[in-house]
Amino acid sequence: MSFVGKILVVVQLVLSVLFMALAGAVFSVHKNWKEKYVAQEVILKEAQKSATDTLAAKDAALAISQKQVEESKALAGALSAQVQNQTIELDALKKENNEDQQELQTQTALALTNSSESAFRKTESEAQRASNRALEASLDKAAVSLRQVEDEKFGLQIELENLKDQYNAGLEQMAYYKKLVAEKGLELDPRMAERRAAPPPPVDGLVVVVNKDRTNRPKYLEISIGSDDGLLTGHVMDVMRTGVGGKTPQYLGKVRIISIEPDRAVCEVVESAKNGIIEKGDNVTTKL
Repeated sequence: MSFVGKILVVVQLVLSVLFMALAGAVFSVHKNWKEKYVAQEVILKEAQKSATDTLAAKDAALAISQKQVEESKALAGALSAQVQNQTIELDALKKENNEDQQELQTQTALALTNSSESAFRKTESEAQRASNRALEASLDKAAVSLRQVEDEKFGLQIELENLKDQYNAGLEQMAYYKKLVAEKGLELDPRMAERRAAPPPPVDGLVVVVNKDRTNRPKYLEISIGSDDGLLTGHVMDVMRTGVGGKTPQYLGKVRIISIEPDRAVCEVVESAKNGIIEKGDNVTTKL
């Protein structure tokens, strides 16, 4: 065998070893990606179940609060009507009381005048006194009834205030539940919540802008795909470098969509690979 042949044999042997090492590296990367995908899929299912349970609890609490508010409104309306009727009755009794008092004053004046007259008027004066006593008894009865009506009105007003407090408490509780739902990032619309709970469609896009934090690590990304591609806020995507342009193929982490438009979206970096930094031109995908 010539010297050139020996050199070619050695070169072929070296290339074989290099190709075997490259194949092993590709297999290892593929295996690691698959394990990460399975783990993230389990975490995603648990998060979806937790979100569904929280949404169901929120809906039940909102329904109970709404029912309590409606019942309080109905009872408050009935009590307001009852208070209004009692007020009308009280005004009527006050008017009758004033008329009785005027009549009593008139009869008293007539009785005083008749008492100074002759004995012929004495019998009439006694009858007038009896009438006055009857009027006084009627006046006392009316006063007692008036006090009872005022007491009932006072009690109804206290009950009305209590119902108003319960109504306000119900509104505060409903506001708290709405705040809790907003803090949890849940969707009030069941149809939208169901869409967000579903996995994102299989799409690919590119990183067009990278915004870094103070430590010079990627924090926010702008990508080239959006709602027209079926994506929603909350969807999680993988970032990877495909190796185009002489770059080394590499898995770079995960991002979550926080703002979306028809043809682009803004994402927050939620997981970064240890040995890779996301750059403009890297790929984002939901297909892993």
